[in-house]
Amino acid sequence: MESKGGFIFLLILAVLCRSGHSLTCYACIDSETCNKTTVCSVNHDACLLVKADPKLFYRQCWKFDDCSYLSISKALGLKKLEYSCCQKDLCNGSARVSGMTALMLFPLLAAALTLCL
Repeated sequence: MESKGGFIFLLILAVLCRSGHSLTCYACIDSETCNKTTVCSVNHDACLLVKADPKLFYRQCWKFDDCSYLSISKALGLKKLEYSCCQKDLCNGSARVSGMTALMLFPLLAAALTLCL
């Protein structure tokens, strides 16, 4: 009887203690379009998208704590860049991060302007 109770305990423990999910990011350098993916290592917990002049694109796994202009600029040797860090699978695919943000903000700004007038 004890072995049956121990087995149930181990089964419940196994279900509750599932292994952690690794992040999957796009991984391309110098390519505006990217189809190559990679599973990030344990210490890389973010996907990075960098746009730099002239038309350079970097997509790779990154450490979220290092998602700052200074860290990215120093690591990649770039001075002028735009970057985006995210923590969902394949979230660094779109090179139009800034454009989409602007499109979403435009109706909000128009509504705010209408209320002020």
